[in-house]
Order: sequence, then C-alpha cells, then structure tokens
Amino acid sequence: MSLTLSSASSTLRNLAIITLAMVSPLIAADPQPKEILQEMKRVADWQIANPSQHAIHDWTQAPFFLGLANLYQVSGDAKYLDALNSFGKQIAYGPGPRVTHADDHAVLQAWLEMYQLDKDSNKLNPAVTHFDKITSALSAETPKSISGGSFTWCWCDALFMSPAVWAHLSKITGDPKFLEWADREWWTTTDVLYDPTHHLYYRDNNFFTKRTPSGKKVFWSRGNGWVVGGLIHMLNYLPADHPSRVKYLGLYHDMMFALLKLQNTDGLWRSSLLDSQDPRGESSGSAFFTYAMAWGINRGLLPEDTFRPVVMKGYQALARNIQPSGMLGFVQKIGDAPDKQDTTAESTEVYGTGAFLLAGAEIIRLLDPAKRRNDLATFQGVKLPSSFLPATPRAFARFVPERMDDFAWENDLVAFRTYGPTLRPGTENSGIDCWFKRVPYPILNKWYMQDRLVLPYGKVAKPYHSDHGEGYDLYHVGSSRGCGGISIWADERLYNSDTFIAHRLLENLPERVTFELDYASNFKGKALRETKRISLIMGQHLYQCDSRFTIDGIPATNMEVAIGLNPEVKGSAAVFSPKAGTMMIWEKLDGYGLGTAVVINPEKVVKMSNHTDAEGLTQALCIARTDKMGGIRYFSGFGWEGQGKITTEQEWIDYLKKFAAQFLNSPYADPTQDPNFKVHTLDVPAEIPVPAATTPKAK
Repeated sequence: MSLTLSSASSTLRNLAIITLAMVSPLIAADPQPKEILQEMKRVADWQIANPSQHAIHDWTQAPFFLGLANLYQVSGDAKYLDALNSFGKQIAYGPGPRVTHADDHAVLQAWLEMYQLDKDSNKLNPAVTHFDKITSALSAETPKSISGGSFTWCWCDALFMSPAVWAHLSKITGDPKFLEWADREWWTTTDVLYDPTHHLYYRDNNFFTKRTPSGKKVFWSRGNGWVVGGLIHMLNYLPADHPSRVKYLGLYHDMMFALLKLQNTDGLWRSSLLDSQDPRGESSGSAFFTYAMAWGINRGLLPEDTFRPVVMKGYQALARNIQPSGMLGFVQKIGDAPDKQDTTAESTEVYGTGAFLLAGAEIIRLLDPAKRRNDLATFQGVKLPSSFLPATPRAFARFVPERMDDFAWENDLVAFRTYGPTLRPGTENSGIDCWFKRVPYPILNKWYMQDRLVLPYGKVAKPYHSDHGEGYDLYHVGSSRGCGGISIWADERLYNSDTFIAHRLLENLPERVTFELDYASNFKGKALRETKRISLIMGQHLYQCDSRFTIDGIPATNMEVAIGLNPEVKGSAAVFSPKAGTMMIWEKLDGYGLGTAVVINPEKVVKMSNHTDAEGLTQALCIARTDKMGGIRYFSGFGWEGQGKITTEQEWIDYLKKFAAQFLNSPYADPTQDPNFKVHTLDVPAEIPVPAATTPKAK
C-alpha cells in the first residue's frame, strides 16, 4: 500500500463554528489548507535547518520524522521525504541500541512509513530483527498485571514510542505475533497507569500520590499527548475484527471527552492538565490533543459540531506560538513532569515540531478530504463505545492464598472479603470487609496483584488502600463484625467464629457467585461449627448469607445470633427498624457517604441495639434466632457515594425499603421454601477439629 498523494484541492465549506461553553467565546473562521501548509513548511524548514542535537535514533526525533512523512503526504513536496530518508540512512533505518527500551523503538515508525512507499526491505528488516531480540530479552519476565504483560512500558509516553511499531509491522507482514505482544503490553501499562476517574494516565507509578500545589492529581500534558498519539496510531493498524478494538475505541472516547473539558480559553492545554489556572499553555501536548481530535472527526468517530471548534481553536493557538524564525515556541523541555521548568516563547524541542506537523496534516485532511489517506483502518459505520471498560462487568469470587488466605467476592457495584486460616493467630476473625469500587468491571485480581508487585520508578507497589481511580479499601474491620459478620450471642456477649478454615466455590457465573466457608471455634468448651453460604448477584448492593451452626455436632436450634455493622466514624448512629427487618448506618467516610445495612426476615428478629464490648468496641447488632436446622438467612452490604448509584442517605433508605419488601414477598424470606437453597445442602463437616494452636476468641 502507498500513501495517497493528491495535488487537487476540494471546495472548502464555509461553516459557522459552534462555540462550546468550555471554550473561549471568540469565534474565528477556519484557516485555509494553504495557510496551514505554509505554517507547517515554515516550522519544518526551521527544524531541518536547525537539526536537533539528539541522536537520530532518539525518541525525541520520532514525532518529527512522522511529521515529515505526513507533510510530504499532504503537500506532495518531495524535499520532506528526502529529508526523512537522509535521517534514516544515517542509522541504516534501525532502532536505537537498547533492546527493550521503548525510547529506542520510536523511530522505527518512520522507517515503516517509508517502506510502504517504496517497499525497500532495508527499511523493514531492522524492525523484524529487533522484535526477536525484544522477545528473547523479555522471555523470563513474569506478568505484571492481569493483562499478562511485562510492564516494560512503565511510563505512559512509551505508548507512543513502541506499540504502533509492532501493530504496523503485523499489518505489513501479516504476522499477528507483533500485534499480540504490543496489545498485551499496552493493556498492562494501562492496568497500572490509567486513572478511570479522570480518564488520563499517570506518567509513571511515582506520581500515584503526588499532588499539584492546588491539591489536584498530577496528569502531565505531554505524557498524555504521547498516549493519545500512540492510541490513534494503534487504531490505524488494528484489524476491524481484533478483539481489543472496542477497548481501544472506548479508551479513545473517554480520553477525548475528558480532554475536551480541559482545553483552556486560549486554545492550549496546561502542562499539568487539571491545573487550568496555570498562566501558560504548552505546545507539544496541545498539538497531540489537537491531532487526535482531528483524527477522530475525519473518521466519523467524534461529533464534528462538538470537536471541530476545539480543534480549530487549538490549531490557531499553536500557530500563534510559532516565532518569526519558524521555530515553534512554548514547548516543554525534556523531563518527566509538568513542573520541571518554565515554558517560554524560546522553549522548543524537536518533538514539539513533530506534533505540530502531525496536527496540521490532520486538519488539512479535515478541511480537504482529498488529502486523506486510504491505506489506514477505516471506521465507516463504527460508533464509539459510551465508555472504556477494560473488562466485561461480571460477578466474581475466589480464594486468595497469596494474600493471607482471603476469600473475596464482587459484582458490578460492590466488593467484599473475609479472612482465612493464615490470620487465625491475629485479631481478625469472621468479620466482613468492604472494598469500595468506582468501576463496574472486576477489580479483585487486579488489586491483589498490584498490591504485591514492586514496580519501576517509585520502587513501590500500587496499594489498594489508596484510590487510584477505581476505588480502594478504606473500610476497617479488625475484630469487629464488619459489614454483616455473624456470631453466636449468649450471656449478653458475642462469641465470634474465628477465621474460616475451609472453602468451596459452588458457582462462579458472570451473573452470580455462590460459595461456602467453614468455621471451627470453641463455645464454652464445646465444638462450635458454622458453615456460611454466601451468594452475590449482579446489580445488587447486598450479598445473601445463609449461616448454619452446630454445637458438638447438634444443630443449634432456636439459638440467638448477632449480625453486626461496624460504624467507621465514631459517633455514627445506627437506624434500627426491627419491624421492617432492616438495620443501617449512614456516615461520611473520607468525604463520601457510606451506607451499610442488614436486611432480615423480621419474624426472626429478637432485638436490635448497639453493643459495646469489654475492649470498648461499639457495634450495631441485630439479634435473631436460628431455625430448626440451626440456620439463619439475611442480606448485608453497602452503598458508597463514590460508586455513584447511592449518593445520599435517603437513597440508601429507599433502596433498603424496596429491597426488604421484595425479600419478604419472595421465597427467599424462608430458606426452606427457596428452590435454589436445595441445590447445595449446607452440611456442616463435624469432623473438622478446632485447631490446637488457636486460642478461642470471645469479643
């Protein structure tokens, strides 16, 4: 395939630009293609006459080389292709010397562009050879995320430098192995560095906890600019039926609409994207954002009436940053953060020149469709996903031996865990922990894995006790009942089951999970056994719990039990509604509303009240009686404002009221009438001994 060259010009449309509220009220006519081309040539000519002092293979050169290829395509002027070819000849169209480092892969993109023009194998073979070196060098690497990659691209701008090389190489050669590797590594980097709340990437894991002087997260303009440049280049070469294409499109959607809101009134984006009060814009990040938006309009993926004014305003701001000499100013110097140095009219770098050329070429194609390329992926009839989902939402549960024998479960709204055998010597017991999710897709495997892995740059893991955009574990359980833990209640005190000693996963379906946990403890010198069956379905904030107790092998018939809720904020008041069968707490935790609750058949309720134990721990308790089999059924869970479905106390009250009414009018109120209950009999294994090393815990 070759790049489409055309000297013909199309009739330009004279359209009024619709100005968005978030964009400056100034209205300007679209620039003419010939005006854009004139500015592109001025900038390119200055850069050619003042060549960068960086090595030819350096990552800084890659956008400029791609910009020259695009300038040639829209202008037909061979001198820019000749200039590019002269650079490539100096390093035999190869990469840099470092085998796995993305910085040294970036220039290969330009040589592959030239290969498509002349089919000179000298421009293709170095990339093929280098890939074999990469895979050999990384062969012993273990997965660094649930996507299975090595996290060799551990800084976000690497997503421009390397992945598109291999996607393009797969398209040229027809060999999928290059793209398979690039795809896996792209999503591994995204697993770690992407913040789904702001729809932006951290530069690297060193920035997880950094904040701007105004207290905002640090998202670097240039770094995210390179990401969106790499993203659209990946989409240029992905086959239409590639299984990850929808994910890339969803990511593109979310980033474009997030960046749309962050353009400043002068048309530029700030070095620190969330700090709009910064007086200076930055050219290279702004050029990449303008380029990516124009690309989306040209492919029918972005609404033109929304994005065209932003693109034109961005271009006009960039054009104003061109100095009389042709040098593009206000380009941030080399660094890894927005605050490394001031950006002035005299600040320039070769990658800023390249980003401007890429943006200019794509805007010319917007204004003159005859200039558009026909050798790249098309998106006719394709509609962008409404949001980026790295995985399909589903219910999920598993035993987690790598983290103290936890057992954890989740759906699209909530996540929980409880503690296993390894923690029996500690204060933890059968309490239930809550994990707060902002996102509908599964997070358990990802959070557990990232919490344990030490990553480059900061040499730290990504702990799930901090919110990196998907949510976090802020709930405290300790020796309490947590959210819906259950204990024997006798002598006006709790006899807690210790941590579980056995587990069985009965169902792990996308719509529902069901599992059982066995407990063995001591109750007044007798063997207390509990088997707890928990189920969670999609779309529910509450899990279903069926607990059955035996004492010395005999069902604990008509036994009083206590189901608890632990207030996270001292002084939080529980609301007891025994006649309705609900007990709830609403409190503010780390700035967000949190509602926890228990729902039970009111016929089983003895009383509801607060209880303070000998250590001073105060919990809300629902005291209820077991049935003739020593069992009890109830529901427990939470609604968190950060998740977005439950945002006020009244919404939590209304949810529980509706849930309780549905529960009481269904077979689920009486386990013996529930057909699903009979699928797996809750047989308590009497042969399980109380571990000899365990001291019984009575809280």
